[in-house]
Amino acid sequence: MPFLIALPFNMLEAIGRAGFYATWHLLYFVACAFRAFTGFLVLAGFVMLPVSLGVFVNPNAAPMPWWFFLSSAFGMFAFALGYNLFLGWFAPPGAEDPFERYRQSPTAGNGR
Repeated sequence: MPFLIALPFNMLEAIGRAGFYATWHLLYFVACAFRAFTGFLVLAGFVMLPVSLGVFVNPNAAPMPWWFFLSSAFGMFAFALGYNLFLGWFAPPGAEDPFERYRQSPTAGNGR
């Protein structure tokens, strides 16, 4: 008899748990898809450093102050690093990065 009373609650718990884990894996999948853009943010940060120097030397080169470009570069580096660290923390147990095959590996291109 107690099994019949608890059955709806156990089913509700199982459905809720399945929905939670499905949502978690879906969000991780989408977040991993955007991980490739963090490489572009690092590249943009490297570009912003000489731009900052150029605007510091010649303030008429841009309508913004030089420190804006410098802080943008550091912000891009920090966001890229923070995003990758966040994804490592946010990963569901047992999940692997589904887009890892699209990133370059250190051994890419050497014929091995």
